[in-house]
Amino acid sequence: MKKKQFIIWSVVLLCLVIFVFSHNVGKSSETIIIPSHEENHIEDQKIHPFQVKTIYRLPEVDQLLGWSSSNSIIGFFIEKETSERSHLQQLSYPYEKPKLLKKIESNNNKLKMSPDGKSIIEENSTSLKLISLTNEKKIEIASYSSNQQYFGEISWSNNSRYVCFLVINTKNNKANVNVFDTDSKTLKTYPLKGFGSMDTFTKVNISDNGRGLLLMIPTNQSGQQYSMMMGTISNKGFNIQYQRQISHGEPVWLNNDQLVFLGNGETLYEYDRRNKELSVLREKVAFFKFSNDRKKIAYSLYDKDSIYAGKLQGKNILFEEPIYHGTIPEEIYWSPDSNNLLFYGQKQYSAAETSPAGFYNNQAYIITFK
Repeated sequence: MKKKQFIIWSVVLLCLVIFVFSHNVGKSSETIIIPSHEENHIEDQKIHPFQVKTIYRLPEVDQLLGWSSSNSIIGFFIEKETSERSHLQQLSYPYEKPKLLKKIESNNNKLKMSPDGKSIIEENSTSLKLISLTNEKKIEIASYSSNQQYFGEISWSNNSRYVCFLVINTKNNKANVNVFDTDSKTLKTYPLKGFGSMDTFTKVNISDNGRGLLLMIPTNQSGQQYSMMMGTISNKGFNIQYQRQISHGEPVWLNNDQLVFLGNGETLYEYDRRNKELSVLREKVAFFKFSNDRKKIAYSLYDKDSIYAGKLQGKNILFEEPIYHGTIPEEIYWSPDSNNLLFYGQKQYSAAETSPAGFYNNQAYIITFK
């Protein structure tokens, strides 16, 4: 009897063990994988970082100054009701109707907006003024005198701290470069020894630390070729460290020691003054513009009516992709967050299409990326 009970309980125990084991095995093997759309999107962004999300066609433009924020631009837009250009305007998302900035009048004055979109330099016949776009306050940077004349374009440092402009004294035939520090609200004047009224200065660019200077002087009457000089400025003058003939494209500072410029032959170069190394970034470039963080570049190529985008990594431009076809850009502006691109240029029409202005028609667009 006891033997029979032992056999029965052994069979029950064995069945219980088999049931528990099979249940656990089955449970552990039930693995369900749900693909993550977010992970796929991130992976796709690594392979194709410049996927176009939306393209906005802007109202007719007279002049663009750039981005005041990541979803708002500043400029002059043509209104059909009047032909006068009286006030600066702001165009915000969804980029349909501009809004007047009532306290900032143009009066045909020259305006130059800072890269961060917070300030504007206004140049008129008597002075240079710094205008805040946040509170619309004005600060006079410099004033004209009868024996001075300002030459060339006003430029900002990429970090929006310094304003740089050239001045020549027609009385003593001496040229100076002036640098205004927007943090300390101070103006410094540096002599340009060896330069005078016979030199026609057109472009100047200051580095983020306020000590590096790029100076461009045209070498032909058409203004398509320049002599570019790179160096440092101090109370003793301008110390030239590198000089080269370049094309009409404006050189830019990547940082306080490196610059990028278009050389003769449509080649985009990068130069590092620390080791005096010159590198080729891209061939056949007609126009280029870096994002404020200097990590992205938009450009056009000769014989191509397309705009391309890429990422700068070391001495290479990676992930180069066409982002818009049919336009030859004249101006390109990256938004402060580098996610949107504003450009203005000539739209090329095919033989089957008609243009109200002939073969080309100027138009502005905004591209947003995914």
